Amino acid sequence: MLSNILEILSKKKIGLWKINIEATTAIELFFIKKKLDMSRSKDVSHLKLTVYKDFEMDGVKYRGSSTAEIHPHMSMEEIAEIVDSTYFAASLIKNKYYPLAEPSFSIKSLEPSSFDKKPLEQWIPELTEAIFAEDVYEDRYLNSAELFLNKVQHRIINSKGIDVSYSSYDCSLEFVCSTKGEAVEVEIYKYLKFSEFNPELISESIKESLHNCSEKAKASKTPALKKSTVLLSGEAVKEFFNYYYNQSKANSVYAGISSMKLGEKIQGEKIQGDPITITLDPYLSNSTKSAPYDSQGTALNKLGLIKEGTLLNYWGDVRFCSYLQVPVTGEISNICIEGGSKSLEELRREPHLELVAFSDFQMDSLTGNFAGEIRLGWYFDGTLRKPVTGGSISGNIKEVQKNMYLSKELQQDNGFRGPRSLQLFNISVAGE
Repeated sequence: MLSNILEILSKKKIGLWKINIEATTAIELFFIKKKLDMSRSKDVSHLKLTVYKDFEMDGVKYRGSSTAEIHPHMSMEEIAEIVDSTYFAASLIKNKYYPLAEPSFSIKSLEPSSFDKKPLEQWIPELTEAIFAEDVYEDRYLNSAELFLNKVQHRIINSKGIDVSYSSYDCSLEFVCSTKGEAVEVEIYKYLKFSEFNPELISESIKESLHNCSEKAKASKTPALKKSTVLLSGEAVKEFFNYYYNQSKANSVYAGISSMKLGEKIQGEKIQGDPITITLDPYLSNSTKSAPYDSQGTALNKLGLIKEGTLLNYWGDVRFCSYLQVPVTGEISNICIEGGSKSLEELRREPHLELVAFSDFQMDSLTGNFAGEIRLGWYFDGTLRKPVTGGSISGNIKEVQKNMYLSKELQQDNGFRGPRSLQLFNISVAGE
């Protein structure tokens, strides 16, 4: 199919194009309690063609682009029709002119995944054992689980001479833990993604979720604290830090969504808490987002984004970096944040509300507003620590970032490696 597409592009004298190919081999397992309810495998391939059209209007040079998916069963005539319609659509897109990615000769390869050691189907017994290793309690149990293990072959080709390939693994595990509450059954949902076989990671996550499920069953209502010190722990920490990641993205700056300036102290001049240091690492171990190239074919390298509160670089694809006239970094999806000055034990000494699960914790990357409905946390009044549920929190990152503290202990959640907890002061808490 690829040769057919290239032949058609040549015949139609379309000189600017890009092709992204992903071929996926997958194993999927579905469990109800400890019983394997269903399993299936698949092999699928996706090819996306992007064509570019250069033109001028009123003396301004533009580069339009349009993308279409081409399916393996298409005939030459069908592919030709897709190419024609895509090229026409590109002529209607008035993007300011920008260059395309070009070949690079200083490439670092991804480290081989442990899943590479044997065929996918041979991992089923070990994955199953890891999933149910901690499902040993009488009062709480693993209700259901779904596991998807994918091996993906990537290839990126463009008219500038890029022709690169790499393989990656993407394993996702969704599970629900259950226990009997006083009136109804209580559930805790968890979603994991990883690229290496790490049975301890799987088992520990399920053990923690089973514990949290038991805690939620005996939780009381979150008190109406109005304003409180809050410890954000677990998944919400990743969402919180997405504010800095999205605000430093080149297309956010170009579009005026971000006002961050290079060299700026983004937490303010006089930080009373911990200054943040963020690195983008395209080769982060055990992340499904690790890649030596972005979707444009740009070779990726580790990038210092923020150092002790100072913005060092913008990041983004070749188009928006060229608009800002900054070095092209490519799109890097892994975020690494250094730990802070306080241990979890120190963070927990003073009265606080520690939160580990939300119905939906959200961070608005434009305004900095964050909020979430509490599913599980612990309230410590200085003497007693008790589980709580219900109510919500809200705040704004611009109001808390100067005084926040980061835990020394780190966690990894797929493409995020950073503090396990954040200490935030004077957070609004709605409770009963």
